[in-house]
Amino acid sequence: MIKSKFQKNKAYVTIVVLILMMVLLAIVYLYSDALLSELAIARNNKGAQAAFSLAEAGVQEAVWRIKYEPTARDTFLNSTIGTTTFYHDPALLANGSYTVTIQNSTQGVATVTAIGSYKIGTLRTARREIKVGIAQAGWEPSYLYDGAIFAAGGAGESIADIDISFASVNIYNGSLLSNRDITLKFMATVNVEKTVEAARNFTNTGPWFWLSELNCNCQILDDGDPTTPQCSDHPGCSVLTNVPKKNIPPVNFDSGPNSYKSQAIAQGQYFAKEKDFLDLIPAWSSKTFNGVVYIDAPLTLKYGRNITMNGVIAASGSINIEWGGLQINPPPGGGASGVLTQKDFIAGILGDFGGTGLVYSGDRTQFDTSVAQPINLTGGVISRRTWVTGFRAVNITLDSQVIDIVLGPSTETPVIETNHWEEEY
Repeated sequence: MIKSKFQKNKAYVTIVVLILMMVLLAIVYLYSDALLSELAIARNNKGAQAAFSLAEAGVQEAVWRIKYEPTARDTFLNSTIGTTTFYHDPALLANGSYTVTIQNSTQGVATVTAIGSYKIGTLRTARREIKVGIAQAGWEPSYLYDGAIFAAGGAGESIADIDISFASVNIYNGSLLSNRDITLKFMATVNVEKTVEAARNFTNTGPWFWLSELNCNCQILDDGDPTTPQCSDHPGCSVLTNVPKKNIPPVNFDSGPNSYKSQAIAQGQYFAKEKDFLDLIPAWSSKTFNGVVYIDAPLTLKYGRNITMNGVIAASGSINIEWGGLQINPPPGGGASGVLTQKDFIAGILGDFGGTGLVYSGDRTQFDTSVAQPINLTGGVISRRTWVTGFRAVNITLDSQVIDIVLGPSTETPVIETNHWEEEY
């Protein structure tokens, strides 16, 4: 009887102990789960903050690249559809990384998408995405004039800044501008759709049977508007002389990371010697280059070498097309195009030249036009002095935007606006 009662009490105690243990286990489980949840939340918050900081770092690097890295800057400023992508893994933190895309919507306007990632343990990754609209602020044109040919002044008072003889020169959408003299001689024919301005003198030299013909302030091509007559309807014009001198805009040949020399080095197209460049173009052959080519020496094209330059070809010395050809075009997707030299640019009597871009000479631009093929250039010519001689036509259509792209913007202040961000774990 007593034993049976003891056994019943023992069973009750066992049940009570089991219930208490279950309650305690439940409490421990709930407490542990709460702790683990708090730890997970804290860990995720840390990962999210780290991922967001990494994405912000990607945006800051994108801004730096747009301002100082030649390729990214050129794409941002000059392309309508260009894309620049870069990433770092790891970045800043051992478990961190970021990937950035700069996508242009038009010239000087792009969306920067930066994705920051932070690994949480071995199975989870915090990820933050930031999208930033970025645009060029305070964009001012670098070329403030309407000179399709602009001569800033040569060395020596006896050298005319713009000297045209025998040739037929047609200037569309622009003017002839000189900081000293403009001289026409030996039956040249010059048609200019805007104005002719010389800081000193305009001269049509020679006896009456050698005098040149100048037509300006008229449309070379008939647009059907009687208020803008063709040159044949409006022969002759008054020429502006003794006008104020104008400043020649600079070109950054070799100073700093944004120079054309630095861009060529970054693209693997820098040549210390003329021979190193010409070895790529055998005689009587053609070759196409894209981007920026820089020759740290004079360059003479001869023996039938023909170059198509989709971008900019620049030289520290003179560039002479003696017997060959040079065609300049904007690069694929848009950007700077032209031929730039710190000395002379000469298209010789057997030289073929044309395209879309800027001709920029630190001293003289000379077109010797004795062969039948005309010179057709859309963009402009900026130099210390310009000579045109011979019997073929030189047709230059002013395009200020083409010139501005080569010269670069006068201001470089980006505006950044954060549109939104997204996150996922």
